[in-house]
Amino acid sequence: MAHIVRLREMSDDQLAERLEEAREELFNLRFQQASARLEDTSRLRVVRREIAQIQEVLHKRGLAVDAAAEIPEIASVLAGKTWGAQTRYIYEDSAWQVSFLDTNGNEIASAMVNLNRKRRPQQGKPRLVNSYEVAE
Repeated sequence: MAHIVRLREMSDDQLAERLEEAREELFNLRFQQASARLEDTSRLRVVRREIAQIQEVLHKRGLAVDAAAEIPEIASVLAGKTWGAQTRYIYEDSAWQVSFLDTNGNEIASAMVNLNRKRRPQQGKPRLVNSYEVAE
């Protein structure tokens, strides 16, 4: 089973590969269970949990990129350009660091996104981006 810290350090490609492997293992375990050949039934729970953790990391990365791209200054810089985003979790800040890169790998902008902010009905949408910087 993968620990969530190790999952957050993996790239998107590594996570996608790991997710595919885990789903294949789950399929095989379910097939073994249906044919009464599965000895360790607790493995089903472990694999399902690993799949959920991988999906959660991928989802949080997507949310962090979307939240950072909504900042007007960053959105204006990204408009009309082909760009990619890299994310990593910073444990000291409890936030995702999002770096927007152009096709040459040069940083266009960066932001720190805290997805742990609580939403209160009377305040509307919370401000998830702690800080941001646009490269000139």
